Amino acid sequence: MKANTERDYHRRIARVIEAILADPGAPHTVDSLASLAHLSPYHFHRIYRAITGESIAETVQRVRLAQAAYRLTVAGDSVTTIAGNVGYESPQAFSRAFRGFTGVSPSAFQTRQKQLTAPFVELVELAPHDVLCLRHNGPTATISQTFRTLWQTLGSGMKSTQVQGKIGIVSGDPEDERGDFRYLAGVVLDAPVEATGSLEAVRVEGGLYAVHRLVGPYALIGSTFAALFGGWLPQSGYEPDDRPALEFYRNQPAPDGQHECITDLMIPIRKE
Repeated sequence: MKANTERDYHRRIARVIEAILADPGAPHTVDSLASLAHLSPYHFHRIYRAITGESIAETVQRVRLAQAAYRLTVAGDSVTTIAGNVGYESPQAFSRAFRGFTGVSPSAFQTRQKQLTAPFVELVELAPHDVLCLRHNGPTATISQTFRTLWQTLGSGMKSTQVQGKIGIVSGDPEDERGDFRYLAGVVLDAPVEATGSLEAVRVEGGLYAVHRLVGPYALIGSTFAALFGGWLPQSGYEPDDRPALEFYRNQPAPDGQHECITDLMIPIRKE
């Protein structure tokens, strides 16, 4: 696929995912979403899977459950209300899907998020890191696409011994309507390299961070950050420092191993 064609398809698919995010409870169909992407329904499903790595039904369920997890974290709504808001016909169906997604029931998840206190957070002095990044454009639900594009862009020119890990550099809040959210998908390198094309060379200066290790689907990152900022941080004696938050992806699970994902969520902090 030519680069211009691929970028155009990525933009089209991003529009589809934005529509799902805007109303996850809507009765989305292949025909309606294909029309939004200006693609025929016959070809749309194949192109969608090739770009996102999952089916439309899988995306809809992931988005619904991620939004449910966020609402269970930050809102006072009941499980029944949240189930209806994200498109499930019954609390029972929602609970089954949510347990399959997170490994725990909605009520247990809600309790766990409220208990993300000091025992679940470690204070770490991070050393500086050199990172080669690709800027993410679009909703957070398409960040995985940006990482795939990053790996394709790096290609065979990057030796595996140079890469020490995968990282997300996060500025702003994706839920904030002001639109100041900024995300860089990156690889941590053993030494600085010159950035070319769409890549950016970034120096993460390090410093003091509050670290929580999330074991579970990447789609829970947003709700877990919300729990840390809203629960742990106000009681910690620290305040957020003027540096980006970080997501260190610690493993590469199998495609069906979403419960095996390990991500260190890092909030930059300083003493009040």
